Amino acid sequence: MSNLPSLAALRAFAAAARMGSFRAAAEELHISPTAVSHHIRGLEAWLGLALFTRSGRRVLLTDRGLQLAEEVAKAFQILEQACRAAANRPDQAPGKIFGKTQAKIKIRIAMGPSFATRWMLPRLSAFDAQFPGIAVDLVQTPLLVSPQNVDADIFIAWGGGHWPDMIAHRLVDVMAAPVASPSLLDRLGHPARPEDLLGFPMIHQRDTLGWSQWFAYRGIPVGESLSGPMIEDTNVVLQAAIAGQGLVMGWRPLIDGELANRTLVQLFAAVRSEIRAYYLIRHRRDTRHGAIDAICSWLIGQSSLDRCSLNQCIPAKELKND
Repeated sequence: MSNLPSLAALRAFAAAARMGSFRAAAEELHISPTAVSHHIRGLEAWLGLALFTRSGRRVLLTDRGLQLAEEVAKAFQILEQACRAAANRPDQAPGKIFGKTQAKIKIRIAMGPSFATRWMLPRLSAFDAQFPGIAVDLVQTPLLVSPQNVDADIFIAWGGGHWPDMIAHRLVDVMAAPVASPSLLDRLGHPARPEDLLGFPMIHQRDTLGWSQWFAYRGIPVGESLSGPMIEDTNVVLQAAIAGQGLVMGWRPLIDGELANRTLVQLFAAVRSEIRAYYLIRHRRDTRHGAIDAICSWLIGQSSLDRCSLNQCIPAKELKND
């Protein structure tokens, strides 16, 4: 028996773990879903353990599968960086391309202020450790700005994945869940059923669509309108919720910090956002840029850990099919 399983099987596993779907992994790798399934079965046989549990068209990582996915993602990042280094700077030793021995490469990354605060900033120290030779410039943009109109090398934008003449990769899926502060629940009590939320004060971000969609998925009629103030900025919305002003529709994984430290409590299971997500976007003309390739691979690896974590903690029945 070989000391390593098939590299093709590991690639298929990494893609399926990141995408949460054999079909999506097949589309990314330009092979058939049957081939992905065959690779996964072969890898599971080689390891002697189950990597996924199946639920309809979705697949969920087992605990051992989650551990392997994290390590395989890191290994592929190392391989990609080494290959890009060799392809772009053949006259220099591997590891020096983005290292401290050269002048720093400046890369501009554009994203909305909420995503920057809640997803990117907690990862900056890890980014600096991974890319000591890159000086990153974070450019904050409004939520709905078009990437084509921003002067940046990499964009992270909210949308449906269609930007003309740009390369877009689905980066972070959003799981919508009603949340509240412990102080509000102490004051008003804990709702026993989803429909009980209609009797609580609500806070809306921009419009009532988030709450309306969540109630609709639950089969709960809400009438023509939902009461409560509308606030534009995500961070202000969450601060109002933490202060006990009302319930909000939180977006996971962007609120996972508040859930972990119990400043906010998730009331009922989360529901996947329809077709929209945060996308990683870049210009087609930059496809051969080694530093941009390396950063994009690292960001995708970071997002796969979020997705694996969500797949472990969200019941399969609460996940909409792709």
